[in-house]
Amino acid sequence: MKKWLIGALVIIVLVVVGFVLWGRQGASQSKSTTANSSVKQSVVPTKKMLIVYYSNSGTTEKAAKTIQKQTGADMVKLRLSPNYPSDYSKLTVIAKRQIDQKIHPEILNKIDIAKYSTILLGFPTWYQRPPMFINTFFEKYDLTGKTVIPFTTSMSSSVAVSRPYLKKMIANKKITLQKGFRANNTENITTYLKQHHLEKYNK
Repeated sequence: MKKWLIGALVIIVLVVVGFVLWGRQGASQSKSTTANSSVKQSVVPTKKMLIVYYSNSGTTEKAAKTIQKQTGADMVKLRLSPNYPSDYSKLTVIAKRQIDQKIHPEILNKIDIAKYSTILLGFPTWYQRPPMFINTFFEKYDLTGKTVIPFTTSMSSSVAVSRPYLKKMIANKKITLQKGFRANNTENITTYLKQHHLEKYNK
């Protein structure tokens, strides 16, 4: 009789221990699955906007900073080689020579474009067109699948005069080119950003 009771108790103990171990293993697997899920979610890229611009006199830089203030977008000022002179008369000579000789100045920046879905591209309008370093920008960076919104600063030319050149630069590239806007003042900038729901984009 005593042997039977001892045997029964042994079996009960083994069953209880088995259930405890099984429960711990299940909890461990659940935690592992949750951790893996968190890792996968963390590497999913978020849609962000980047302002890329060049400014010689400071006008385009002022526009870029106004856009950044209203959108919360990241911002990068292009560094070029050779850099343009601050003297306007010398600048115009160099800009015209680059256009005539199809010279594409070097861009020195190393920009992590991959994490951005929308690029606001700012530049002055020279000789009724974008400066030649804009050609370099589209050559240097892979903008596949991204949206590019040009903005320009000019007292006389609208962004429309630059559009044919921009369309030619992105030919055969999978880039969405928006019409863009002239960013000569805060009112123009604010109106465009609100119309296209870009205000507080990254905030």
